[in-house]
Amino acid sequence: MLLQKLVQRSIHFTKRQSHDFKLMLARRTLHGLATGLTTQYSSLYATLLGASPVQLGSLQSVGNTVGALASLPAGWFIDCYGLKKVFLLGTALLAASGVLYFVAPDWTWLYAAIIIYYLGSRITCTACTVTCAAELPNEGRATGRGLCRTLASPIALVSPLLAAWLISRFGGIGVEGLRPLFAFQALIFVAILVLLLIRLSAGRGRNGSAAGRPTLEGFAQVFKQGPDVVRLLVIMGLMELPWTVAQPFMPVYAHDFKGADEFVLGGIAMANAFVPMLASIPLGRLADRHGRKKLLFAIAPLAYAGNLLLIWAPGSGVGASACLLAYGVLFGFNSIGMGLASSMAAEIMPQEHMGHWIGLVGLFRGLLSIPAPTLGGLIWEHVGPQHVFVAAIAIDVCLRLPLLALTRETLHLRKNDSAGPG
Repeated sequence: MLLQKLVQRSIHFTKRQSHDFKLMLARRTLHGLATGLTTQYSSLYATLLGASPVQLGSLQSVGNTVGALASLPAGWFIDCYGLKKVFLLGTALLAASGVLYFVAPDWTWLYAAIIIYYLGSRITCTACTVTCAAELPNEGRATGRGLCRTLASPIALVSPLLAAWLISRFGGIGVEGLRPLFAFQALIFVAILVLLLIRLSAGRGRNGSAAGRPTLEGFAQVFKQGPDVVRLLVIMGLMELPWTVAQPFMPVYAHDFKGADEFVLGGIAMANAFVPMLASIPLGRLADRHGRKKLLFAIAPLAYAGNLLLIWAPGSGVGASACLLAYGVLFGFNSIGMGLASSMAAEIMPQEHMGHWIGLVGLFRGLLSIPAPTLGGLIWEHVGPQHVFVAAIAIDVCLRLPLLALTRETLHLRKNDSAGPG
């Protein structure tokens, strides 16, 4: 009965939204299928091609650098020329990255693949965020983001199992067993490209006062919106920093130290996706009623508990698998927190500056995340693999949460009032 009521509310909410928002739901679903095939295995693929932990971290750092540098021009391009061109460019780059991963003869080829992937990912992520900010009202924004995650979650549940089955069919965890995943990923991105080319409207762009400004002036207007902008900019930058230190190493740690095979790794991804599917909309509604900050503080300890379970899991056997799956469940709440923080960001910035604002957030977040994976690799090699995950908890507790405590709630904050006292 509860599930039926939830489905009915979701359908009613979706019917009231615009064509482009509905298209974003479809795009997000297909995108989740494509990324879900390789998320748990790209780090393993790099190590199997010969990358050391520090080299694996450097690959991720290079990707983060590209993502950071792409953030500002992506936001400006949206404001000036529109979402459709941005989406088509970004999706084409994602497809090209899958092809490069597929044909890579050694790990050094992955530098080119990851550069193209992060460029395409940053471009499409920025465009999608701008679309949601434009199409959803304040009182329904967190619910809309939760719905987006919920609809993508069934695909995210299926894709890890599909990936594990494909790996087993192609010989198990090894270079040739993992390689076909990237070919299938590229084909899905091509399908998204065709869908956007045919269905996405081309009307957005050159329609706000920021669109005609020179880039630097547009970014200057963002900071004129008040002190909350700078504070939330730092918080948004820190949202992903702790987990950027640890996440590239989780599949390698689970495989090498906890005995996880392709099906256990796929199960972790399934468990991670299961939480947003069930909890995104209810938690989004709670956030729309009671505020984003309270929910962000409430779910933070769950990710910490997941990291500790990963460390304390037995070295093999059923107990190890159970702990790894529990890690996937607990860490799934972290993705909900990302959506809540994005809702806060959308509520302090006038729509005509949204592209520049999101570009600045992406730049700052990317700059902070550049050294993080390399730091994780150094901790792995010189301190110990398990300390990578302890470091992630420490960074979040010591940096992000204190700043979040100093930020005012944005749920009922009028955009033209964002320059008020903090």
